[in-house]
Amino acid sequence: MKYEIWPAEDLEKVPNCPVCAGTERSLLYADLIGRVFGLVPGKWALYRCANCSSAWLDPRPNKKTIGKAYENYVTHVADDDISVQPKSGLIRRLHSWINDYKNARYGLKRAPAALGGRWIVSLVPSIRAKADAQCRHLPRLSLPGQGKRLLDVGFGNGGFLKLAGEMGWSAEGIDFDAKAVEVARAQGLDVRCVSVDELLRQDAQYDVITISHVIEHVYNPVVLLENLYGLLKPGGCLWLETPNLESSGAYKFGPNWMSLDPPRHLVLFTPRSLRMCLEKAGFQKIVQRWHGMIPLTIYSASAALARGESAQEASSQLLPSLSAAFSELTAMVRPGRREFLTFTAYKSP
Repeated sequence: MKYEIWPAEDLEKVPNCPVCAGTERSLLYADLIGRVFGLVPGKWALYRCANCSSAWLDPRPNKKTIGKAYENYVTHVADDDISVQPKSGLIRRLHSWINDYKNARYGLKRAPAALGGRWIVSLVPSIRAKADAQCRHLPRLSLPGQGKRLLDVGFGNGGFLKLAGEMGWSAEGIDFDAKAVEVARAQGLDVRCVSVDELLRQDAQYDVITISHVIEHVYNPVVLLENLYGLLKPGGCLWLETPNLESSGAYKFGPNWMSLDPPRHLVLFTPRSLRMCLEKAGFQKIVQRWHGMIPLTIYSASAALARGESAQEASSQLLPSLSAAFSELTAMVRPGRREFLTFTAYKSP
């Protein structure tokens, strides 16, 4: 198969680690191809930092041309909209149990909600961890609508903004994708096509900021976290999620691991390096969370890539492989091997 080359004049060199500025590194993978959401031009080299263990692309597309990598990108995935109703009988029953759990735990009014689901889900750690992560571990408001402000950076299809609003939060979203903003506004959501830098012109104003699978796309992740820190009120909380370079799936599938996704993913983190980023930005009380059931989709998609098949079709399969099921069990006792790094971090009061 012949691959289109990314023009050399549209690339920039990155000799230093974007996380810690270290210069010592080793080549992790060469000749990576972007093929998760359609074929992307270019072959890419991923380097591993000897100091902080992060990985980054060098060279990478410059800011003027990175848009080419997103022409076939699917940002509005169904999993982001937790109101989607499954058709399968068994999965629909599970969905109704999860709704009952969320209604009890987070003050929602989702339907259908099967009686007793709150107790069933509470007894199954993996499913409970999935439900909590979908709600981004938000605290339940004692007085919904009391003016607690939430900002979602890179809001996808707006599914989480809807949910946060149902929980009583005053929820806003920002995104660089003008089309995504247009679609979200048509649904009545409070969204803007602005950058974090533009919001910094205002005073610290948010009680919670959430940023899901965005930081790996950013050229300077530490500066982004510093800016988010500045937007939080004293004592405010940041919820952050990104792929884990030291996950079981990353080790198992190597260059075929779905979450590498070059050249869209410019930086990949480990538990240690993400903590380092958060600490450098000023955050305190950093807590790792668990997003359950993720290996069920990541493993099937990565295995499909290894076979030269479509990752998108494989990731919609319902039956997990034995290795994915084992990885899910491992995630309960080995947080460092979870597929996603899910953290909450707090600004000093």
